[in-house]
Amino acid sequence: MIRNPGYPHMTWLIFITEPRLPPELERSIFEIAALWRPTDMPALLRIAWRVKLWYFPDRTSSVSPLDTLLNKISTESGSLVLSSVRHIFLELEQDQKISVVDAILTACPHVTNIFVFDNPTPEYLPILSRLPRLLRLATDLPPLFSPGVIDFGAPLFRNLTHLELIDGSRDLPADLTVMPNLTHIAFNVDSGIAALHAQIQANTQLRCIAFLRRSGFAEISPIPEDARFLCIQQTNFRADWLRGATIGVDYWELADAFIAAKQAGKIDRSQYCISDTDRDPSWWA
Repeated sequence: MIRNPGYPHMTWLIFITEPRLPPELERSIFEIAALWRPTDMPALLRIAWRVKLWYFPDRTSSVSPLDTLLNKISTESGSLVLSSVRHIFLELEQDQKISVVDAILTACPHVTNIFVFDNPTPEYLPILSRLPRLLRLATDLPPLFSPGVIDFGAPLFRNLTHLELIDGSRDLPADLTVMPNLTHIAFNVDSGIAALHAQIQANTQLRCIAFLRRSGFAEISPIPEDARFLCIQQTNFRADWLRGATIGVDYWELADAFIAAKQAGKIDRSQYCISDTDRDPSWWA
C-alpha cells in the first residue's frame, strides 16, 4: 500500500503475485516472524498460501495431516518449526499406536499446553513426563495410572499450573500442594460439586476452581464465600481450546477475568455460573 504524495487522499494498492526472494530466504523470514510473535501464526498461515506448499506440498493427495506431520518429523528432526510448537491437541484413532504419540512429543519438546482427548494408557505417562515445560494439561487421569492410584507427586505434575480433569475424577489427594505450582484446577462433573469443592477449598495455593459442563447447571449448594469458585457452561470445548492456543482467550482466561472482577466487587459474590461465550463489558476487560 503506497500513498501518492501529490494526492494525499489517494492510496495505491500494489499486488505482487509471485515472491521476489529465494524460497529458502522467504521461508526463513516467515519462521522468524512466526517465532517472534507466535499469536500471529494463524494469520500468517491464512495470508501466505505458499506456507501450505512448504509444509503440505501435495494438496491433491489423500495423505492425512497426521501422516504429513510424521513425515516432517522423520525428515526434519530438530527443525525450527517443530521445536517451536507450544500447543498440542491429541485426538488419535484407536488403531494408532503409542509410537505416534512418542514421535510427536519427542519432536516437540517445548510444548507447554496439551489436551489428550484419547483414552490414555499407562504408556502415555513417561512420554508426557518428558515434557519439561508442560504447564497446562487436560486429560483423563485414571487410565494413565491404571490399575494403580493416581500419583499426583509424579514428575508429570511437577510444573503444572493448570489441570483439567476430563473424566471428572474425584480421586484427589488430600493435599493438592503435592503439585507445587498448581494454581488452576477444572472438573467435568454433573453432580457432587459442593462436595468436591469442600475437599480443596482450604488450599490457598489455588486461584481458580472451575466446574465445566456442556449444558446448564442446576442449583448448587451456595458457595458464595469462595470467590475462586465458578461454573462454566462450555459450548464447544475444541473451539475454546483452539482460541486459547492461538490468541490466548479460552475458558481459563475468562475464569481469571471473572474471578478478578468478583474480588474487586464488580460482580455479586453469589454469582458463579457463566458461559464460555460470556464477555460482559462490566467485568470482561
